[in-house]
Amino acid sequence: MSEGVVGTKESLNLNSELPLPPAVSQSSSVSLNTATSAATAAASCPPTANVVTIPVPILQSEGNFAYITVKGSLHDYTCTVFGLNQAEIQALSKRFESVKPCVNGIMVAVPPMVMLNTLAQLSYKVTCSCGEAEICWTMQREV
Repeated sequence: MSEGVVGTKESLNLNSELPLPPAVSQSSSVSLNTATSAATAAASCPPTANVVTIPVPILQSEGNFAYITVKGSLHDYTCTVFGLNQAEIQALSKRFESVKPCVNGIMVAVPPMVMLNTLAQLSYKVTCSCGEAEICWTMQREV
């Protein structure tokens, strides 16, 4: 297989004869190529000679996240926040005078951008937003 280096054995892909990355073993390459060959034969297509095996790493969970939603309009001076825990509600109550409970959340008499910046100080980051006249921002922080 490898003639230039003595004692080194490279893993080769069975179909394309390209060396595999060190993270992929010969057995996983064979099983992937066997599955590809079986799928190709089942579809009544002639097997191709240039099949390339691409290793896909398994993503590990980086942590648990807490999600909240801020709803408001850029033309309004109030916003609603859903999903906060009691400690976060108390922290916002100390910072803003006008925190009022509403269905599943709190209403605060501050513009939404002020609320987003305040929640960013509590380690929240905006992950997505939607809406036109009234916008919902979904925020997350690592727990």
